[in-house]
Amino acid sequence: MPGPISRAVLVNRFNTKLGRIIGGPELPILKKIKQFVIKSGGKRIRPITHYYFSGILEYEGREWEDVGAIGELIHAASLLHDDVVDESNMRRGKPSVNALHGNKTAVLSGDYLLAAGLDHLRTLERSTDLLGVFTRVIRMLSVGELLQMEWEREFKLAPKIYDRIILGKTGSLFGAMSEGAYVLATPPGQAVDQEQARRYREFGERMGRLFQVRDDYLDYFGDAKTNGKELYQDFRRGLITHPIIVLRSMVDARSRKTLAGLWKDDGLRGAPEGLERFLTIAGDSKIQTRLAREIEEEVHGLMHFVRSHPESQYREKILEHLTTLLVPQLV
Repeated sequence: MPGPISRAVLVNRFNTKLGRIIGGPELPILKKIKQFVIKSGGKRIRPITHYYFSGILEYEGREWEDVGAIGELIHAASLLHDDVVDESNMRRGKPSVNALHGNKTAVLSGDYLLAAGLDHLRTLERSTDLLGVFTRVIRMLSVGELLQMEWEREFKLAPKIYDRIILGKTGSLFGAMSEGAYVLATPPGQAVDQEQARRYREFGERMGRLFQVRDDYLDYFGDAKTNGKELYQDFRRGLITHPIIVLRSMVDARSRKTLAGLWKDDGLRGAPEGLERFLTIAGDSKIQTRLAREIEEEVHGLMHFVRSHPESQYREKILEHLTTLLVPQLV
């Protein structure tokens, strides 16, 4: 594989591949869904990660485009389904498919995207090995969503359950991208080393967890202007995320009781008084510093895995990206 393609070109390549996989459905509504998937894809972090790992592993074919695009189709399908389950009317600042066209259309369109992705998968050289990678993702996405529905507003949400939710909804897709790169790089005619495949999958799952933990952190301690996202949305919605789980373990019984009371009272959480109570407890606990250090440690752990590979431009791209995931620490 030659030197890395620029991120802008990669995004265009993946969008083109997505369009080809989805095809030219005759139904007008599916044409709209196709445009929705292509135009609302964001930075394509997952398939770009897959591309860089394919380069690190010296894969010389072109099926990295297909594997990355299939991962994005599964992700897009999960978002269509999630918006129905969550009764969400907005997606990245724009009306969601279910808001525009109804829940039934959103669910069936998500099913269509899954079918299109799996149908294309069977045309790839390593289709048998990759099928297990992607069906595992689909299963874990469903489990993650079911667990989130059951637990996300429960103040006593256990860390292990929260990690299972993250693994299902975020980590599994990243894991498929890094594992998929290893599968593609396995020489033709040679069986995939399942232990090595597992190592790459676990790296991606850890990376996905880092993305979610960092996103949770930024909801409380980010810069609203820089991130383009209003702070404390998770708090006002009553969601139990990583900062709250950690904060619970750091404070005394009285403060835990105050926090539990906040989560029982939607009105108080939405009022300035409720947010002030929370911020006082959070400030006294120094939780921002603890969370920032936790993120830093995980970034360095992931870097250690990446650096175990021979030096290359692709390796440096992953390392550069991991550096951007660090957050400022309070002194």
